Amino acid sequence: MEVSFDLGIKLTDAMEDFKMKVSTTLTAMEMDSNPSNVDLKKWMMTLAMTQINGMDSLANIVSEVMTDMAGLDKDLKGKDKDVKDLKEELAAQVTVVKSVVVTRDKIEVKASSKDMEEKLKVSITQFKVMDLDMRSETDNRQEIVKRGMDSIRNKVRSDLQEEWMNLAQGVDVSPLVKKTAKQTGKDYYTAPLLFTVQDRTRRWRMEEILRSSRIFPGFHWPQEMMPIIKDYKNVLKDNGVNEDSTYVRIRPMERDGKVRLRADIKGKEGSGRFANKASWEAPPLCPEVRKKAKDYLKPVWAPTRG
Repeated sequence: MEVSFDLGIKLTDAMEDFKMKVSTTLTAMEMDSNPSNVDLKKWMMTLAMTQINGMDSLANIVSEVMTDMAGLDKDLKGKDKDVKDLKEELAAQVTVVKSVVVTRDKIEVKASSKDMEEKLKVSITQFKVMDLDMRSETDNRQEIVKRGMDSIRNKVRSDLQEEWMNLAQGVDVSPLVKKTAKQTGKDYYTAPLLFTVQDRTRRWRMEEILRSSRIFPGFHWPQEMMPIIKDYKNVLKDNGVNEDSTYVRIRPMERDGKVRLRADIKGKEGSGRFANKASWEAPPLCPEVRKKAKDYLKPVWAPTRG
């Protein structure tokens, strides 16, 4: 724009100068009614020189403009290179940012999975007993534990009661509800108890005694695992496991300080044993972080036995 404006001014000035010189000569010619040959020659030379000089001026202006345009073209090419370099730098920065985001997501997933793993390690040390007869309504936690333990002791086989009492000493027992409640169809108040037993062998023996006394302990999942267990079962279903005809058991297993979720299956007909079907690493604890861990539901399938 600036070059175009300067060119207009210079062309206008040159044309005005040309017009003035031609006008002056023509006026002189018009005022002399009887010019001599010398006058005519002079006027013709003046007009010719004015035209030549005007053309030279225009040529110089055009040449100057061409030089300026060449300079601008060079500057534009330099700017194009700067823009290209900037685009390349931005692309590199975008790559770095994406890499940082991926790394951050991986760290978040790993940290959240570690949190879930710690909860599962606690669950491995626990079992719960449901529907214990608490006789009447109470919200006293100590009373709930006492009534529940009395109810269990009364049901344990007589030949195992002494062993049960010894094993139960020092075990952390807590109610899973705030107060006892009367279940539909029952005429007494009940409440579940949660047992936490750090010694794995001791816990197994306590569960064995309960089962042999027709008291069936259950596994206590962290609340955050409940929707994931449902997702695991859907994965098994998509792989052909039908829960109408198959028992599915999913439990955390700890080995060398690492926890995996293991799915075992067994046909409902017959007396076969549970067989391993699949396993998963501990999933992220946080639901929002799980959205970033796309493969947390992908299992490791157990080898198929031929």
